[in-house]
Amino acid sequence: MPDATYPDVILLPVHNRRETTLGALSRLGADGVFAWATVLIIDDGSADGTGETVAADFPQVAQLRGDGSWWWCGAIRRGMEWALARGAARIFWLNDDCRPPNGALLCLRESVERDPSVVWIDAQTPSGWTYGAHRKTSWRIRRCTSAEEVRGEIDTFSGNCVCLPRTWIERVGLPHDRMFPHGMGDLDYGLRLRAAGAPLLALPGSIALNADPSLNSSESWLASRRPMGEIWRDFSSPRSFLYFPAWRRFALRHWGPVWGWAVFAAPYVRWGLIGLVRPFWRRPRNVN
Repeated sequence: MPDATYPDVILLPVHNRRETTLGALSRLGADGVFAWATVLIIDDGSADGTGETVAADFPQVAQLRGDGSWWWCGAIRRGMEWALARGAARIFWLNDDCRPPNGALLCLRESVERDPSVVWIDAQTPSGWTYGAHRKTSWRIRRCTSAEEVRGEIDTFSGNCVCLPRTWIERVGLPHDRMFPHGMGDLDYGLRLRAAGAPLLALPGSIALNADPSLNSSESWLASRRPMGEIWRDFSSPRSFLYFPAWRRFALRHWGPVWGWAVFAAPYVRWGLIGLVRPFWRRPRNVN
């Protein structure tokens, strides 16, 4: 398996979407990334031949293989351990369904090399869902406005396309994958970095394209045609932002042992209220 050749290591956590992963690697190659960064695939138990195809088509790409129990945060943690043990100066998180503009990853590296901040590229999906900077309010984590980003009023960030300098990783440690296996791991890590004093910045002038969330996280519960029971079952999946165990831990950790329970319950109470109202609510008709 290739070792870390460069001081920059790009981590791609992947699972059972071979063509998406191969497309991501092809874009990295076309963008010249292999000339300055080591790329590590963390394959969490793919059964569709992802690892074998990557090894054949991209022999310069390093791989770690899991058994399907790592999820996103566990894969990222193991990738970071691998990169740090090999002397990485900067570590990138990059989801394989995230498409940064050409040259943007190199701009990330240069930005962090000049000033050891944590820097990312905002991303937008076809449905309009956005990933990037977030604020922690008294009730929730919400997406920052553009003005808040410009003013640096940022508490945490999404993990789709991020560059982290080694100095801040060593100060705060690694992601808590056992507490937050998937959906909340990036937000928790960003809050830890912020609490330690790390500057958090979005790379100006760059927007990545990203696939829509797999569990319809951006949908309106009121406008959705999905049964409310089906939406509730989503909360039992680690992929969900409201996965019961992870959201409970997140709420109690970041809002405290008293108020945290109210924050934890709030979205589920909202689900119940919407369930009561939705039978009497008329969806707007499409106007051609």
